Formats: sequence, C-alpha cells, structure tokens
Amino acid sequence: MTQTDKDTFDVTELYLLAAAFDAEALFGLPDKKLYQLQGEEPWSQAYAKLKNKGVFDKEGSLTKSGGVIIKTLYTYFFSQKYVRINNLMFAFKEKEAEEVIILAETADKTYKLYVMDKPLVLKLLGEKIPLLNREPVEAEKNFLQRELSAEDREAIKELDVTNDIVNIELFHPRVKPQISTNPNHYQQWLVLSKEDRLIMIDTTQKQYYQASQYWFLKVLFDALDFPYRQKVGLR
Repeated sequence: MTQTDKDTFDVTELYLLAAAFDAEALFGLPDKKLYQLQGEEPWSQAYAKLKNKGVFDKEGSLTKSGGVIIKTLYTYFFSQKYVRINNLMFAFKEKEAEEVIILAETADKTYKLYVMDKPLVLKLLGEKIPLLNREPVEAEKNFLQRELSAEDREAIKELDVTNDIVNIELFHPRVKPQISTNPNHYQQWLVLSKEDRLIMIDTTQKQYYQASQYWFLKVLFDALDFPYRQKVGLR
C-alpha cells in the first residue's frame, strides 16, 4: 500500500471514523443513508481498510495516528463555517487560526483529509485555479463590480461549461433561517472569464456581475478568513 493509499479514504471509512463522535453527516460527503441501505458489507470493508492503513491495530484498538485523524475529523465536523472551492472543502478551527482543515475529493470519489497552513493554501489554490493568477485589465482599476446587462446575461447563459469555471460555496450550518436564499446561511458564486472580462454569478440571488480581479480575490479571501488590502474609493 502506498502512502497515497494511506492518506485517502472512502466515504464509508470517513463515516465509520465520524461515528466516534456520533456524526451522521459530514459536509461535502454523500448522504450516509445511501451506504447504510447497502447492509453491513460496505462497513466491514471500510473497517478492514482502516486496519490496513494503521488507523486500528490488529486487535481493533485505535492507534495514535488513528486518534489524530479522528481529532481532525471532529474539528472538521464542528466547524462554524465551510467553504467549498471546486473539489476542495475547507473547515475552520477559529477565525484567527493559522491553519485550515481540508477535505479534498479526488477524481475517483475518494477523499484526502489534511491540515494546512494558510500561506500554503494560497499556493495550493494558485496551482489549481488559473483564474487566481489572471492579470487584471486596465479598466478594472476603476471599479469593483457592476451588474451585467440583460443581453450580456443571456450570452453568459449560452456558454458551455468548462473546467475553468470556479465554484465557490459558503455554508454556515448553524445560521438561521437555514434556507438557500439566506446569504448569511449559504452563498454560491460561479466565476469565469469571457474574453477579457471576469464574470461572477451569485447563483442564489440570480445576479450577474462583471468583476474586477480585486473583488474576486476579496470574495475568496473573505470566505477563507485571509487578510487583504482594502481598496478605497471604488464601487
């Protein structure tokens, strides 16, 4: 078994570990009930895999490394806020913490769980999201964001979905009312480029904007509790 195998978990493995603190749901994972309906086999297989990875020893006792994983998952579960950026789910210890917890979905629908320093998160996102490294055009120095015309909105709706689109979701699970139209509870932004323009779509409020690179980064940095330099005099 490779190190990558040891660091990667199936959905059932994560739910089995989360049972240590009675969690029935984990942000970013499919519904646990889908696997419970399959009987005992997925869970016995998950337990065997966790033993092979050293999470449990041969006698079935939790190992030291297994305890670290459960503690990390516990912190992930009790996060006051979650942020999804494409296939990366972020949870937070507290607002001023220098680390975040990441649950990363792989191409084969398994997951990696790890803790990362915030400066390394920026490096990771820069490698995975080309739009973060986009050079703003000169006109963007004069505005933060502005709504698109009806004609431009329709043109955006006709665009084919590509891998360059960035999906950003913010979720506060304990904020009420717990409805998708409450921006304090849930927000989703789709970010894409069209020619030399940066487009940001607020899917829950159904609003379309031409955005400056600065405003895009501000939305992202605010979501991840990263500091940024305030621009004055722009709207």
